[in-house]
Amino acid sequence: MKTKQLRNRIVFYFVSIVVLLSLLFSSITVMFSYVVEDNFFYQILNEQKQLVKEQIELALPPQSNVSFIQYYEDRIALPLAIQTALEREPRRKEFSDDSGKHFHITYVDESNLYQHILLADVSDQLVVNKLMGTIFGFSSGLLLFGIVLALLLSYGTVKLAKKLLQPLDGLMDIIDNSPVTQLPTNFASQFKNNEVGRFAKVLQEALTRIKSLINREQQFTRDVSHELRTPLTISQGALTLLTKTQLTPEQQKFVHRIDDGNKQMQKTIEALLALAREKETKIKEKNLKALIESCVLDNLEVLTGIDLCIKIDSNVYIEMGEDEFKLILQNLLYNAVEHGKCNQIKLSFHDGSLSVIDNGKGFSSGVAISEAFETGVRGSSSNGCGIGLSLVKRLCEKYGVKVKIEQMENGVAVKLCFHSQ
Repeated sequence: MKTKQLRNRIVFYFVSIVVLLSLLFSSITVMFSYVVEDNFFYQILNEQKQLVKEQIELALPPQSNVSFIQYYEDRIALPLAIQTALEREPRRKEFSDDSGKHFHITYVDESNLYQHILLADVSDQLVVNKLMGTIFGFSSGLLLFGIVLALLLSYGTVKLAKKLLQPLDGLMDIIDNSPVTQLPTNFASQFKNNEVGRFAKVLQEALTRIKSLINREQQFTRDVSHELRTPLTISQGALTLLTKTQLTPEQQKFVHRIDDGNKQMQKTIEALLALAREKETKIKEKNLKALIESCVLDNLEVLTGIDLCIKIDSNVYIEMGEDEFKLILQNLLYNAVEHGKCNQIKLSFHDGSLSVIDNGKGFSSGVAISEAFETGVRGSSSNGCGIGLSLVKRLCEKYGVKVKIEQMENGVAVKLCFHSQ
């Protein structure tokens, strides 16, 4: 469809250019004709002006030897219509009266506009006006010829373009008709060894590489999902049993550290798997308050002793994956409690943005706000690996959600800006 539109544009551009050029040429021709004709009359007037000037110097009766040019001794002798026009515009050179006559005027002495005047009645000498019909016919014929020529050229150009673009159209059909889950391969051999053929070969190599990368990523995701989750589950089960045995305070401290490490690794794996999952084509709107309440219930252990204030209407909806949103909020809550050491968290929604504000100690002095979302950046007192906020940002970008962070006097404010709600 786009190709056909492009070909129609070629025809339109050809015809438009020819029409514009023809109109421009016709206008210039008419203007040039008038200019040449006026210059011809002024040349005759200048010759007669010189003749009359010599006659006056020789004390001879001044008169023109051209039939359509009359000499007037002063302005009062001029026709009344010319006198009236000169009173309004003293330096006017051309005149037309109500009867359709056309005049040109000049003065023997240009510094004296009241005496020794030459007036040329050029009404019967105007050639351009008489030939205007012929000029218009010639211009119309030229315009018609140009349009026909443009149509022929554009038709030939479209045919040539269609023939030249046929291999490219075939390549586009191969790509368009291929399922999203199965990239096309082994198609370059059907094209000739020209620019399109070389492009098809390069495209085939790129698609083959992309397909290999996708297969590798899918296999890696499956391996991560199974091979890492299984030992973590076993480790977590062993820790649960271990906590039920008699341990010394020192041993309990080590067990809690191992438990924290397991939980952090579990959250990291879930976040990475969420990033690896393909985004849904059509995301259903989800109730924001219900998502937050569900996430809070899943993380009651972390939020023990925290004053949690939720100010969100029940009719607010967002377009985002449920698992991804819970991972984002869980990470923000965990950071506020574990790293910020806060005892109060406020969640509110206003103007399409969700704000998560804590009253903790904020960022360490060695961490810049602009670097907070970069991978590997962490505070001096943090025991994590510094990928929490980086994953938050990447999960937000996946759904087109802008995330902003601000260091406050007491605590940190994180804002998630949704495009729709």
